[in-house]
Amino acid sequence: SKDIAYPRMIAMYLSRMLTEESFPRIGLEFGGRDHSTVIHAVDKINNDLKENKKLQEIVNEIKNNV
Repeated sequence: SKDIAYPRMIAMYLSRMLTEESFPRIGLEFGGRDHSTVIHAVDKINNDLKENKKLQEIVNEIKNNV
Protein backbone atom coordinates (compact mmCIF):
# COMPACT_ATOMS: atom_id res chain seq x y z
CA SER A 1 0.00 0.00 0.00
CA LYS A 2 0.98 3.62 -0.40
CA ASP A 3 1.28 3.96 3.40
CA ILE A 4 4.21 1.54 3.27
CA ALA A 5 5.61 2.10 -0.22
CA TYR A 6 6.40 5.81 0.05
CA PRO A 7 8.25 5.58 3.39
CA ARG A 8 10.18 2.63 1.93
CA MET A 9 11.12 4.85 -1.04
CA ILE A 10 12.38 7.48 1.38
CA ALA A 11 14.41 4.82 3.19
CA MET A 12 15.90 3.65 -0.12
CA TYR A 13 16.74 7.25 -1.01
CA LEU A 14 18.44 7.79 2.34
CA SER A 15 20.30 4.51 2.02
CA ARG A 16 21.72 5.67 -1.27
CA MET A 17 22.53 9.19 -0.06
CA LEU A 18 24.08 8.21 3.28
CA THR A 19 26.02 5.13 2.22
CA GLU A 20 28.21 4.07 -0.64
CA GLU A 21 26.12 0.96 -1.30
CA SER A 22 25.12 0.07 -4.86
CA PHE A 23 21.55 0.01 -6.14
CA PRO A 24 21.54 -3.81 -6.27
CA ARG A 25 22.82 -4.06 -2.69
CA ILE A 26 20.20 -1.61 -1.40
CA GLY A 27 17.50 -3.55 -3.25
CA LEU A 28 18.73 -6.77 -1.69
CA GLU A 29 18.49 -5.26 1.80
CA PHE A 30 14.93 -4.11 1.09
CA GLY A 31 13.56 -7.57 0.60
CA GLY A 32 15.32 -8.55 -2.59
CA ARG A 33 13.95 -5.74 -4.71
CA ASP A 34 15.43 -5.16 -8.14
CA HIS A 35 18.01 -2.39 -8.61
CA SER A 36 15.59 -0.61 -10.97
CA THR A 37 13.12 -0.28 -8.08
CA VAL A 38 15.78 1.48 -6.03
CA ILE A 39 16.70 3.76 -8.93
CA HIS A 40 13.03 4.67 -9.34
CA ALA A 41 12.70 5.38 -5.60
CA VAL A 42 15.79 7.61 -5.54
CA ASP A 43 14.64 9.54 -8.62
CA LYS A 44 11.10 9.92 -7.27
CA ILE A 45 12.21 11.23 -3.88
CA ASN A 46 14.77 13.54 -5.53
CA ASN A 47 12.00 15.06 -7.65
CA ASP A 48 9.56 15.28 -4.75
CA LEU A 49 12.16 17.02 -2.58
CA LYS A 50 12.43 19.83 -5.15
CA GLU A 51 8.73 20.67 -4.76
CA ASN A 52 7.73 19.55 -1.26
CA LYS A 53 9.05 21.59 1.67
CA LYS A 54 7.44 19.29 4.23
CA LEU A 55 9.23 16.29 2.72
CA GLN A 56 12.49 18.26 2.85
CA GLU A 57 11.95 18.85 6.57
CA ILE A 58 11.17 15.18 7.20
CA VAL A 59 14.21 13.93 5.28
CA ASN A 60 16.49 16.46 6.97
CA GLU A 61 15.17 15.46 10.39
CA ILE A 62 15.81 11.79 9.66
CA LYS A 63 19.34 12.59 8.43
CA ASN A 64 20.06 14.56 11.60
CA ASN A 65 18.87 11.66 13.76
CA VAL A 66 20.98 9.03 11.99
